[in-house]
Amino acid sequence: MIKKIMFNGYLLGLLVSILTILVLSSSYLHHFRVAGEMNIGHENLVCNECHEIAEGSLRQQIQANISYLLGQRQSLASFNFKLPNSKDCLACHYRENDKHPIYRFNEPRFSEARKSIKAQFCVSCHKEHTGLRVTSKVDNCQHCHQDLTIKNDPIDISHQDLIKLKNWSSCLSCHDFHGNHIMQTPTKVKNRLEQYKIHQYMQGEKDPYSDKKYNTNKRTRYED
Repeated sequence: MIKKIMFNGYLLGLLVSILTILVLSSSYLHHFRVAGEMNIGHENLVCNECHEIAEGSLRQQIQANISYLLGQRQSLASFNFKLPNSKDCLACHYRENDKHPIYRFNEPRFSEARKSIKAQFCVSCHKEHTGLRVTSKVDNCQHCHQDLTIKNDPIDISHQDLIKLKNWSSCLSCHDFHGNHIMQTPTKVKNRLEQYKIHQYMQGEKDPYSDKKYNTNKRTRYED
């Protein structure tokens, strides 16, 4: 009697598990599977627009990763889905006028900066599933611009003086990192954006720079 009850319990648990997997695998319920809140502007994306099915069968993927653990393979194989990379981001967010294109950070002169912020990857500043627009710090400019000099500096407190003061948090108060906003750069420090507005913008609130942009995001990758 007890064995029969146990068998029925195991069977019921198996059926519930299978049913749960099938239900959650539905494309209509993809939001229940995400690792966290979708980032600003990504709310209507579905999983497979960024997460492509990995190569090989489930058995091959498991076998490849066991080989890696045993030292017989140099890298892990993608399991179930491929890990999205910067190419996936740029399929929608590429801008010809980008002041800081990620490929530039692969140059040898930025080797030390790469150790600190890994700016050669989009997700270093825009980590997905956080519900935020920007996930990096506001003082990252220091990693590349410590030796900045500007001839005929137009602002009332020179860039060099701001660097001496290590006032790196002020950079984004005057400069849009990607240079995509159509705006007039302040020449007086008192006219710069307030820090709390920059912080709110990174959190996903109103854009303080400008409501006009040179380029808007285009979903080029999935166009017919």
